[in-house]
Amino acid sequence: MSKPSPHKPPMPQRRRSRDAERTCAAILQAAQEVFMRGDYHQASLSDIARRAGVTQSLIHHHFGSKKGLYVSAVHGYLAELDEGLKGIVQPGLDMPEDGAAFISSALMAYFRFLSTHEQCVRLYRILDLSLHNDPDLVAGLDELDDEGREMSTLHLMRAAHDRLASMKQSGQLRDGVEPLPLLSVMLCAVEHWFTSSRRLNHRLSQAVGSEGAQGGVAPEDYLRTVIDVFLRGALAENSAG
Repeated sequence: MSKPSPHKPPMPQRRRSRDAERTCAAILQAAQEVFMRGDYHQASLSDIARRAGVTQSLIHHHFGSKKGLYVSAVHGYLAELDEGLKGIVQPGLDMPEDGAAFISSALMAYFRFLSTHEQCVRLYRILDLSLHNDPDLVAGLDELDDEGREMSTLHLMRAAHDRLASMKQSGQLRDGVEPLPLLSVMLCAVEHWFTSSRRLNHRLSQAVGSEGAQGGVAPEDYLRTVIDVFLRGALAENSAG
């Protein structure tokens, strides 16, 4: 009589946990690579699974759906940027109550951060495209807050808004200039350079000519002008320095 084959001992819980973590990390890495190529709707789970060396069923097991994977991939990528952005912007938030110095340092810090993080700018473009008329995807990204996984970028935005609100209360902002629209314009002015300057510089060079070899406006000239416009346009006369 043949002996019954011995049962394979169950895998220890710790090892299973490590294997699951490695699998999730591989899927997220592959997802970031695929999602960063373009529109969310054009990305395929089969491509992500192939890159990660797993089956699509494992993606569904760990992340539930394509939307769930996208939310986790975006959150993971932004989390990698958080500390760097916080280290650059936070010093400006901690400065003494000097409105002009705060606005100048905030604009320069964010500009400096994006100039050294091209992938972040690319992600902004992709998010704008992906979120356009897609309420389900917007809801998925909003879940990051609901689950308490708030990124430091949101803390920084809130802190910057609070700082501008304090300036408003102390009379440092001009009449008619409100904290939230001001913060929005500050962010947009900086991001605009990295998303649109090449196209606009090319058109400006064609329209009015340029003395520079590369044509158009240099980044330092753009930033200096933006800061000057904000200081003169947003601050009350007795705060403009």
